Amino acid sequence: MIPKQKNTMRRESLICLALLVITFIGLWPAGRLGFIKYDDYGPKGYIVDNTNIQAGITAESVRWAFTTTHASNWHPVTWLSHMLDYQLFGLNASGHHWVNLGFHIANTLLLFIVLRQMTQAVWRSALVAALFDLHPLHVQSVVWISERKDLLSGFFMMLTLWAYAQYVSRARRKVSGESQTSNIEHRTSNAQWCYWSAVLFFALGLMSKPMLVTLPVILLLLDFWPLKRVTSDEWRVTRFGLPVPQRSSLNHLLLEKLPFVALSLGSCIATVWAHDQGGAVVSFDRLPWDFRVENSLVSYATYLGKTFWPANLSVFYPYTRIYPGEVFSAGLLLSLFTVYCVCRVRCQPYLLAGWLWFLVMLVPVIGLVQVGQQAIADRYMYLPSIGLFIIVAWGMGGIASISRFWRICMTLGATVMLLACLVDTRFQLRYWRNSITLFSHAIDVTGDNPLISYYLGNLLWDMGNLDEAAKNYYSALRNVPDFEDAHYRLGYIFLQQKKWPEAEVQFGEVLRLNYNNVNGHAGLGCALAAQDKTTEAEAEYSNALQLKPDDVMIRKALALTTQKAETEKALASLFDSLKTRPTPEIHGQIAAIQTLQGEFQDAVSHYLEALRLRPDSPDVLNNLAWLLATCPDAHIRDGSQAVGYAGRACELTHYHMTRLVGTLAAAYAEAGRFDDAISTAEKACAMASESGDRDLLKRNQDLLALYLKHQPYHESIEKLVPAAP
Repeated sequence: MIPKQKNTMRRESLICLALLVITFIGLWPAGRLGFIKYDDYGPKGYIVDNTNIQAGITAESVRWAFTTTHASNWHPVTWLSHMLDYQLFGLNASGHHWVNLGFHIANTLLLFIVLRQMTQAVWRSALVAALFDLHPLHVQSVVWISERKDLLSGFFMMLTLWAYAQYVSRARRKVSGESQTSNIEHRTSNAQWCYWSAVLFFALGLMSKPMLVTLPVILLLLDFWPLKRVTSDEWRVTRFGLPVPQRSSLNHLLLEKLPFVALSLGSCIATVWAHDQGGAVVSFDRLPWDFRVENSLVSYATYLGKTFWPANLSVFYPYTRIYPGEVFSAGLLLSLFTVYCVCRVRCQPYLLAGWLWFLVMLVPVIGLVQVGQQAIADRYMYLPSIGLFIIVAWGMGGIASISRFWRICMTLGATVMLLACLVDTRFQLRYWRNSITLFSHAIDVTGDNPLISYYLGNLLWDMGNLDEAAKNYYSALRNVPDFEDAHYRLGYIFLQQKKWPEAEVQFGEVLRLNYNNVNGHAGLGCALAAQDKTTEAEAEYSNALQLKPDDVMIRKALALTTQKAETEKALASLFDSLKTRPTPEIHGQIAAIQTLQGEFQDAVSHYLEALRLRPDSPDVLNNLAWLLATCPDAHIRDGSQAVGYAGRACELTHYHMTRLVGTLAAAYAEAGRFDDAISTAEKACAMASESGDRDLLKRNQDLLALYLKHQPYHESIEKLVPAAP
């Protein structure tokens, strides 16, 4: 190897090492982040609640990956990637994050290698790769585990470009003329191998995320620049003074792209099918065509602005009102720069190539076919931004070539730009440390944000902070009055807070929006029953049972409502008995009734009084422990005390009663002792299996599944109303 080649390889190796180092400097904290309660969780989520992913890679899970439209997408390679991650790391989020970071590093290095190979411009290619690596807009794609699809599609796109560049290079050598027939055949074979490798990588990229459907157009752009397969003498000038390529020079290039186009069409069909199955496509009734066009123009301008000034970034951007002046300004900006790039195509071809890369790659997600509720998304710029980075790098390189002074200025400018990206990226990472900070920041940045307010309300709901949760649901309803689940959750909160008339109003709204909502009927029945509107409550519970006849809880609620008068009589009788004969049995019966009625603090008091009278009563100890471990009211729950009471109950019965062992497992889970909870729940399952009690076995298996996810079991007001979704 000649010294010049050695120096070149050494320099490129050092650049790759530098890119690796700055990646770790900028994104190292990503490895310590957790899951986000937006797509990482939920029945349509990617990881935490997705049992298909958690099955690992099996024949059945592979079949599921290739046939499912889960999350309204068809991307089997992404599903397989998540399955392998779960098999390796389980629900340890750090492992998933490190894999994401690894793919981002690979994409950065491949981008540098591909651009260097195509252009022979080392430092400009390095600047593009560094900007791609550190830009704050890319934080979302890297640190959000559910966005693995961005990273995978980027990885296979880079491999596609690499193989395509190799194909072009080998094809050129063949055409340039080889004296020996064997050499010609060898070059032809290598070129074909590279070509079909590019097709294969493209197919894998589409099966990671269908946003790559525009890649055939990008390959045509690369044929123009930097591969220069359309030379300057093959251009003609129109009567408007704009240069365009001769049609004859494009024919073979277009034919060459047919396999790529066929894959793109297949991916489009699969994507439309998946979106249709998942109901993710927004109809033209909700978003008219003229609004979509206006939003698309403004979105292009917004993406440009956030690329060059990445401030006020958010995990979700809702639709906002668009003013005519914004549409006109955005359209004018895009038109003028497009015309400028076309006019400069002969002397600065990278302008048009980079600009069209940006415009074309965003077409599938620019909003003309609207999927989801977002107006724009930072993650959509993961690959389109490369075109803008090319314009910046080659533009600065052109200025640097003027003189030594300008070379120094551009070097300093590039350094400052990269440092600014590094600092802003680290700054953005702070918001991703948990879901609360992420959603709160999104609301601070975007103002009224119904979806994120709803998600933040759900987080606060799960934490037991019902007052703050209610504020966020009200915020969501202020902008989307017909938000069915926000109404339901507000009604549920009012039930917890014993604000019966307010709960009645919210559940009434739920049924106005969807009369077939089972939980809405059941919730309204509970609110009515609490106000002694027994007849109306019975009617609502009956409606709920018609929709869900096998629901035991609703049936029990109906029975309780029907027997409410008798219950109140019985409770009054028990209180009368206490005056003359205060026994532990009477206190226990009162506590059980009060628990069903949601009088949790009073129930605890009566259980404690029963224990004072009879300290070694296993039933009372067990019931009190269950209430302290699983009560829907966070103020009542006390895991440590629950462990003490449940442990004592098990000791008194020598751990021979399945029900008591199951209560101890629930107490351990509430206390955060999940290893103990898992082992105890497994013991309860074994005991239930030995006794042949299938219902008890199923119940303990369901609880064990929760503990394996490090989640305690909290009862809801489902004694009267089914649990909230």
